[in-house]
Amino acid sequence: MRSELLRRSPGLVVALHALAFWPVWRWYLARTTDGSDEPWGIAALIAALVLTWPVDRRLRLEEKDPLLVAAIALTLLYGVLVPFAPPLVRSIIGMAALACSWITVSGTRSKAPVIVALFVLSVPVIASMQFYAGYPLRAITTTVATTMLNVFGMGVDHAGTTMTWQGRSVLVDAPCSGVRMLWAGAFLACLLAAQRAAVSWRGLAWVLLSALPITIAANTIRAALLFVLETRATPPPQYLHSLVGVGAFALAGVSLLAIEVLARQRVAKVPATRYASLRLR
Repeated sequence: MRSELLRRSPGLVVALHALAFWPVWRWYLARTTDGSDEPWGIAALIAALVLTWPVDRRLRLEEKDPLLVAAIALTLLYGVLVPFAPPLVRSIIGMAALACSWITVSGTRSKAPVIVALFVLSVPVIASMQFYAGYPLRAITTTVATTMLNVFGMGVDHAGTTMTWQGRSVLVDAPCSGVRMLWAGAFLACLLAAQRAAVSWRGLAWVLLSALPITIAANTIRAALLFVLETRATPPPQYLHSLVGVGAFALAGVSLLAIEVLARQRVAKVPATRYASLRLR
């Protein structure tokens, strides 16, 4: 009787599954509202739901979908790790499990990699990325931006995350690390990949891995341009800072779009029989 009820009410299955992760939602809400992290992840979660909502607005439970097994396995892993793992790790596992069950009832198996990625990206992780990867990204940005400026004959020196020219120093601080641009680049890459008829795990991984050098390059160009502005005799107007940032992200976006176009052309050349197997990877 209960299984029949669940079969007829697939939305209830997802709701009950989401309720099982109530500690995740409590942590999620606290982290996105207390100022300790950016609330951008909500956009990724909404995008995942909007992109996969059935056209006829009817949810269906596919009992034989292997993703149900994955959802159960991830949920069991979450339960095992609850006493030991930090909230961020538990949240990533929980959201991945919830993504699998949502894909099953929404009938979007062909786009499973993108949906799982968007659910995971919805976890408020920017502050943690800033803590662990912020300084290395700032150091890389400083080094490459200095090299770029010296190619144009400026004679810039750098130490750590500080660039110096003619007695004027400019610090590449935390907001300029590129962490936010990296998250936004991954989000944009997922949105672009979601427009395909079907997405393989390998294809999505290729696009996401491409986002890393692209966003680093765009952020480096941004840092170099801002250095030129900051070392001028007269202080630049504030709007130029925002304009440079928008331009850098636009450059990254166009590059990601070009990568996605190349990925689609590559998929189009794969024989239909082979592509069917690639989708399952």
